[in-house]
Amino acid sequence: MVLFPNCTNVSGQTAPANHKAVNPANPADILKQLAPNDSPPRSLTLKPAEKASAIRSLVAVKHDDTGWHQQLAIYLLATLGHNYELNRDELLRVWRKDGDDGTMELLIRLYEQNHKELLQPLIARYDGWNAATSEGLGTFYSEQLEKNPRDFLAVLETFPPKRQLYLCTMAGGTDGGGMSPKTERKVLANLKEIGGEVANRCARGVRAGNRDADNANIDLPAMQPKNN
Repeated sequence: MVLFPNCTNVSGQTAPANHKAVNPANPADILKQLAPNDSPPRSLTLKPAEKASAIRSLVAVKHDDTGWHQQLAIYLLATLGHNYELNRDELLRVWRKDGDDGTMELLIRLYEQNHKELLQPLIARYDGWNAATSEGLGTFYSEQLEKNPRDFLAVLETFPPKRQLYLCTMAGGTDGGGMSPKTERKVLANLKEIGGEVANRCARGVRAGNRDADNANIDLPAMQPKNN
């Protein structure tokens, strides 16, 4: 019998029927069920009894494990609504200390579950030092300017103008490849519709970041070694 037949994995597919029931003697097995391949699900749908059992196992993993598995357990507890603020704040402490791209992914997924308060720390933490994190955040910022521009600008305006321009420049560069023409048009149209000093400044940053990314990609082939 599958213990969690309704659990949803990262791809949105139902858990395979050949998943083994979680062994209460080994709570770490809960991660194999709820986060296959150590990949955090975007959401979880469990029946009440399944949820209670999962929470007990996840609490044990959180207390006994370290590193990524501990973070996964904390994320899953937050996703299930168990002591949400406590578990969210634990992830935020890790994020503010280490700025790891894995922790970033967990926080973005919580934000996508309508925990809008996480947008501010996700914007505030950008420092450009960690390449993987920078690419991930640049893409996330670009997506927010396309889909949720007013939320993004509401947080952006709490930063100094120079920082606003910098963050929007990073959004324009996305993961280093720049925005697609369609995305850039949508983002710039959103910013024009909103208007105001912050939106206009952000539009300048988006254009500059996208232009810099395009120029870097044009120059890249010339830097590659030629095959003899």
